[in-house]
Amino acid sequence: YTITIPAHVAMETDGTAVEVVAEDVKDLAEDEKISVTIAGTDYYRNQMVLTDPETRATMRYQIITPDGRTLETTGEKDQMNGQEIVSFTGSGTESYTVKPVIAFNVKPGSYTGTLTYGISVVENV
Repeated sequence: YTITIPAHVAMETDGTAVEVVAEDVKDLAEDEKISVTIAGTDYYRNQMVLTDPETRATMRYQIITPDGRTLETTGEKDQMNGQEIVSFTGSGTESYTVKPVIAFNVKPGSYTGTLTYGISVVENV
């Protein structure tokens, strides 16, 4: 199988849809699925935080899964690592939403960050 995830996403204030595509999915057992999870981020303690390299300002972000779960960190180490974002039992496309958490103290700027994904075949429970 092949899983394709965009290398870059421009996040809008109201959230941005991110499409994940599974191709050539075959030979999965009836009780298996391909799971795409959060493996970590480039921020301290794997927090879901973006930074503005010029000002060093920070802004949190959240992921809303296709089934409506909100994945968001609150300061604990590795809090969202291993959380499933989307899954596949066959070829197709799934979308999730990535959305900034705009607090009262967030300053305008150009924020960046990296989310690392885990992709594996797991039991479909």
